[in-house]
Amino acid sequence: ILIAVVLLVLVAIVYTWATWKYFTIPVPGGNDFLAHYSVWDLYIKKGVNPYSEEAALYTQELIRGRPAQAGEDENRLTYPFYSIVFHGPFTFIEYPLARAIYMVALQGAIIFGVILTLSLFDWRPAPWMLGSVFVWSILNYPEARAVILGQFAPFAFLSMVVTLFLLRKQNDFLAGTIMVVSTIKPTLVFLLVPLLILWAISRRRWGFLYGFGAVLGLLTIGSLIMLPSWTGDWISRILLYPQYTVGESPIWLLANLYLPSFVRIGELSLTSILIIVLLVVWWRFLRKKDDHEFYWIISFTLLISSLIVPRSATTNYVMFLFPILGFFASIERKWWYGARVNIVIMVISVVGHWWLHATTVVGNQEQAILFLPIPITIGILLVFGRSFFMRNTIDWRVEA
Repeated sequence: ILIAVVLLVLVAIVYTWATWKYFTIPVPGGNDFLAHYSVWDLYIKKGVNPYSEEAALYTQELIRGRPAQAGEDENRLTYPFYSIVFHGPFTFIEYPLARAIYMVALQGAIIFGVILTLSLFDWRPAPWMLGSVFVWSILNYPEARAVILGQFAPFAFLSMVVTLFLLRKQNDFLAGTIMVVSTIKPTLVFLLVPLLILWAISRRRWGFLYGFGAVLGLLTIGSLIMLPSWTGDWISRILLYPQYTVGESPIWLLANLYLPSFVRIGELSLTSILIIVLLVVWWRFLRKKDDHEFYWIISFTLLISSLIVPRSATTNYVMFLFPILGFFASIERKWWYGARVNIVIMVISVVGHWWLHATTVVGNQEQAILFLPIPITIGILLVFGRSFFMRNTIDWRVEA
């Protein structure tokens, strides 16, 4: 084990150096990471409020060399103040190297998250298949884009999977503490966290609530000490978020596609219907004492949240690795040729999404059409393949 750890560290160091030397130095970018690096650099070194107009203009100058114009993403900080724990330390390193380290860490989060997800579904693929899953999980469009842009989503995915893994192991307090990490990007888990809290209450898993509440409370109080106005600043940024960022929700896109004359009414109607359906599904699940549907409920909640979130991003779809790998496990268990089917699906998804991006991209901006294929496909699979998913995924309570 020691030799393996040493080799892994050496590989990570060499890989980080290569990323820095041959990618982050010659290829400017990583705007999502830069948006955090810049504001925390200002705060740590000059005491500038990271939610202020001054911080936003500083970030825009770094990204574009000028202030953002109408219709452009203003790259303002919309994460809670305690995200400084993740992004602040990088400001003591020059940006190209910091970006390289961050990119490697994101890829590590994806790989480790995949490993734990395979464990949760009790899927033990052959070595060649396992290697294929690792390669696919890095090259697939949402994951690769998240790494290139420096998006936080892979860390949130890992946080979610580690939480589920610890819950399965009955380590509820630690599971609650780890789940706090995912709240750094609230749009990914704004429905998942309430579900897990309600589940913990209904199952009397108080340790999860204690762990989650204790760490979130400490981070919130610590943030208030460092910047007393942060909660008000952060909430105002969230409320104004649709006005200064680019992108729409998949529900808006669907309403615009099929109800162009009633976009707003269509969006509100579809959103209301989905929320009602989700609440009914939650109620039916929580009133039972059987948790056999747990992973399906998690997957369905991730789907609805991705559909109704006010502003979506394809990088958010990293969270869908969980249900996708669940279906991969089900396919391989169901049919002797399931591994081959999974390989075909992986190839089609990677080639198809990158082809769609290449043929629709305008400048460096992906187009709205990229927001639809993945959630629509996942939705169809979860709704019409529910029994298939349930029959062929391991009962999460086996080790409970």
